[in-house]
Amino acid sequence: MYIGLKYFHITFISISIVLFQYRYFLKTINRPLAKHLKIIPHINDTLLLISGISMAVIAEYNPLYHPWLLAKLIALLLYIGFGMLAFKTSGPKSLLAYLLATFTFVFLVLTAIYKVPFLIGT
Repeated sequence: MYIGLKYFHITFISISIVLFQYRYFLKTINRPLAKHLKIIPHINDTLLLISGISMAVIAEYNPLYHPWLLAKLIALLLYIGFGMLAFKTSGPKSLLAYLLATFTFVFLVLTAIYKVPFLIGT
């Protein structure tokens, strides 16, 4: 069960970053988002969150006892915030938010792979 959830989770992660990058690219070339590009990311990210929570419950991971998981949760909130800022602002502020969101995403993936809260200490 856990392995199946893990593969779904990885799939949702891949879809999430591809959609984020594509939507930001469309923003940079001043193309309006199609309706489905406004809806699909929310559905995907909901499934991503559900699969992540389910895996943590099955594996009995508690963020209070697993610092890497707590770091991921904090980084997830930052990723959401930076992502929102990237789409709601323009110019250098939008670009900075986009870069920070992308960097935060990379941090999330590396933390998940190595189970070590990089850049925070161990």
